Amino acid sequence: MPTQSTLRHLLACLLAAAAAAQSPFTIGNLVVVRIGDGVTPLGTAATATFLDEYTTGGVLVQSVAMPIAASGTNLPFTNSGSTTSEGFLNVSTNGFFLLLGGYGATPGTLTIAQTASATTPRVIARIDLLGNLDTSTALSDAYSGSPTNNSPLRSVASDTGFRFWTSGTGGGTSAGIRFVANVGDTTSLGLNAGAPTNTRTATIYNGQLYTTSASTVYQGVAAVGTGLPTSPSQPITLLNGFPTASGPSAYDHFFANPTTLYVADDRTGGSGGIQKWTLSGGVWTLQYTLSLSPVSGCRGLTGFVQNGVVTLWATANQAFPSVATELVTVVDAGPGSVVTSIAVAGTNTAFRGLRHLAMPTTLQRFPLSCGAMDILVTGNGQIGTDVITTIQNPLGFGFIGYGLTGFVVPFCNCTIGHDYVLLLLGPSHTLSVPYDPTLFGTQLFMQGLDFLAPGGCPDPMFTLTDAYSLTIQ
Repeated sequence: MPTQSTLRHLLACLLAAAAAAQSPFTIGNLVVVRIGDGVTPLGTAATATFLDEYTTGGVLVQSVAMPIAASGTNLPFTNSGSTTSEGFLNVSTNGFFLLLGGYGATPGTLTIAQTASATTPRVIARIDLLGNLDTSTALSDAYSGSPTNNSPLRSVASDTGFRFWTSGTGGGTSAGIRFVANVGDTTSLGLNAGAPTNTRTATIYNGQLYTTSASTVYQGVAAVGTGLPTSPSQPITLLNGFPTASGPSAYDHFFANPTTLYVADDRTGGSGGIQKWTLSGGVWTLQYTLSLSPVSGCRGLTGFVQNGVVTLWATANQAFPSVATELVTVVDAGPGSVVTSIAVAGTNTAFRGLRHLAMPTTLQRFPLSCGAMDILVTGNGQIGTDVITTIQNPLGFGFIGYGLTGFVVPFCNCTIGHDYVLLLLGPSHTLSVPYDPTLFGTQLFMQGLDFLAPGGCPDPMFTLTDAYSLTIQ
């Protein structure tokens, strides 16, 4: 059974940062973005940013300060004190890195959200689970402001932690969804084929890039292109069923599974909070909204699903004249579920984004394909959670094969990656790992088979995808 100390030792070997561990985060806890040092009032100037680690019950564990001065290739990193639409947090889909967007400016820089990115770059902060910080990715061509235009880099998403997709708003062609190819880059690529260019949070779920918006007819969650696009002219498609008329104010979002989506809405007039949406027949439908109070909304949102139980945490904002933000939690047991406050931001501070730290994934991919079909597997292998396997681009009849013993055996122009203990017909399958500690260390293998597809074995005709392995933890 792997312990947290064992996991940290492995991370130390795998992560790119060579420096000694500074302030390791604990798997299972929450990390919350806090704006403000508690002394300087929050305003339009650049403000110190902190990552506060909490237990899931709201006990503060530690605070990690973002740099306020340049050091080597790292730039200072700050956020606007009063621009509530920025400061959202993500975790790379492999689970190794925290990601945050801000400004390469020192605290006190005036009207920071209106600065031009050519002189005040928009910075991507990458923090590993050991607490090592990298703020060397400073974009001069993204989310550029003007005296009449606030232009924040609102959020950053990544699959590996070494390339990034960003969201925000700005002047000219600097807005919308952008792609950054490498850590340390100073330029980015705009991906939008058109509206919306005023985008809020960006996330990745099951290999697909998403964003939120409350602009024009994009009032909710939308898919960006197909998969994880890296080229321009990508369509942004509002998920079917989300509203197209102005009114909603969607920010962060969390997929509990492919058919259940939670969305944070920051309205404080009785409609805001944590919305639960479900997918049926290709249409998303709002089921109910959970809120701390009748005048409370939410902006940041994260969750964890284990053994079928959905636990959510959010950053809540109250209606004027209240200025306090709160860390709240709820276990979704239906529309009557009670949202509870577990921490309140102090004077001259504000909570923005947050993420629950699940275990990093144990998935490994092995290049064994012999045809056009591809395979995508997502999940971290933690007991009580789901592993989703999807066949992509099948030409014939797609099957998903599971095995317990891995091997590499050439067979009829293809390569078999494991013993096929179970073979299932269909393009996608969700494997719910039982909540059973005796499974710790068990290794699973997944590979797709495309029956009657050319490019592999001619008789019988089939091709095989790459294979994945996953260790239950």
